[in-house]
Parts: sequence; structure tokens; C-alpha cells
Amino acid sequence: MNHNLAEYKQILEEDIQLLGFEELRYSIFEGEENNREEYQVRIEKKQDIFEVYVTGERASVMGKHKFTSVFEAMDKFLNIMQSRILSNRRKVKNGEPPEYPCPLWDN
Repeated sequence: MNHNLAEYKQILEEDIQLLGFEELRYSIFEGEENNREEYQVRIEKKQDIFEVYVTGERASVMGKHKFTSVFEAMDKFLNIMQSRILSNRRKVKNGEPPEYPCPLWDN
């Protein structure tokens, strides 16, 4: 990982902590095939493009967004994290099963 990616990863990790999203499944610049989990928010860099997406069942890719700006990609990454929380809270409220067990669904 180059120096800039390490800095961007640190910024995202700090933002995730400030927002209280640490319990979510996520991956930041780990490599597209590394540490994949079901229902995980991911950000990767492929050549000059930043990709943000969510994995689904069996870690399949759902809705890949591509950006040339790392900051737009980081914003999308955090927005998707927030939408996962809201979506799963709604499921729990409606008596449906959430994507996976997480204390953030109970708030």
C-alpha cells in the first residue's frame, strides 16, 4: 500500500470511530479478494479508480461505485455505512431479520 492510501485509510478509520460505526463490517484498501465477508462495505483502489461497494450473500459484489477522487469515494463509503445502519434498524423494527447481528441495529 502506498503512503497516500495509508493516510486515507487512517482518515476513514478516524471518521468511523467518530461516527461510532466500528461494529459494522467494512474493509479499507485491503485488496479486492482479501478479508471479504458477507454484507461488508468496501473501498478499494484499482489503478487510478477508487471503487466503493457492498458485498452481499456469499460476499458477492452489489452496486459498485467508481470515482477518480478519493474524497468522493470516502464520502460514498461513509454514506453507505450510514444507510446500512438505517436499513437494518428498519428491518429489526419491522420484525425482519437484519443482514447480520450487530449492536448498532438495536439503537
